Amino acid sequence: RLMENATAAIAELGFSGIQGEDMLVVENTPDVHNVTVCTLCSCYPWPVLGLPPVWYKSAPYRSRIVIDPRGVLAEFGLHIPESKEIRVWDSSAELRYLVLPERPAGTDGWSEAQLSELITRDSMIGTGVVSAP
Repeated sequence: RLMENATAAIAELGFSGIQGEDMLVVENTPDVHNVTVCTLCSCYPWPVLGLPPVWYKSAPYRSRIVIDPRGVLAEFGLHIPESKEIRVWDSSAELRYLVLPERPAGTDGWSEAQLSELITRDSMIGTGVVSAP
């Protein structure tokens, strides 16, 4: 449902409003890692994720994540293998992106509640990943 119509699915959970009315979710897979940015200012899905971290709004992050996403992610402690494609999604006033984290190994059969405990803001921005405990 989230992949079909993110805006509606998120609204069903009670998250909507200004800066959250037009959402698109991109999915991390074994072959692709996604990361979000707003290169023009700091468009951010705050109704879902809360206020953006200071670094998300900073000019260095906004410019460098587009130029060198692998290097910037490494600075966050996230080392993406060269074999994995990195896609950078540039949010705007009209559309904001969220990352659907890749399901961690060993979590098949876990409930929604168990999985939701693993999700972080950074994993939904793409500057982090979800790991099984």
